[in-house]
Amino acid sequence: MKIYYLILSLFIIECSNPKKTESVEVLSPPLSKNVTTSNVNKLLRAIMGTGEGLLRGIQFGDAISDVKKKEKAELFEEEESHIGYSFDTDNLETVDILYEKDKQNRVSGIELDIYMNTDATNDSLKNELTKQFTSLYGQPLANTEIPTWEIKSKGKVSMKVVKNKLDRGLEVKFTQSSKPI
Repeated sequence: MKIYYLILSLFIIECSNPKKTESVEVLSPPLSKNVTTSNVNKLLRAIMGTGEGLLRGIQFGDAISDVKKKEKAELFEEEESHIGYSFDTDNLETVDILYEKDKQNRVSGIELDIYMNTDATNDSLKNELTKQFTSLYGQPLANTEIPTWEIKSKGKVSMKVVKNKLDRGLEVKFTQSSKPI
């Protein structure tokens, strides 16, 4: 019986030993679809801006000096052919915006290079941009290699998915028609 009490005593002492602690890993729940959708919609609003103009309140034919007044992103380059702005999201995704210049120093095209962190967010943003462009400009043109929408009497907008070993994202181009505005 003494052995029984000895084993029981050792067991109680071992269980109550404050030096030995166990760590419990708390796993955070996976992001819900609503959180992801909310983040993508927030990014879409940050990219597209107020809804005025083609992008961020800018349209074909705007003076580059007006672009500089309206654009709130960080200017990262200014060349003879374009000016470039960039911003990062809270999730460290990067959006580069190039406003192409014509000979009169007016906007003749716009290019977006959007670098995403995951394939899932890239696909979600692509789907949201597709919905927005289809809502604004109608169904994409048939027989095009990449989705392209006609901007009535102004030009076109196209969207290409970029995916390689280093980068994933979207390339969106607003190209002006050769006709005068």
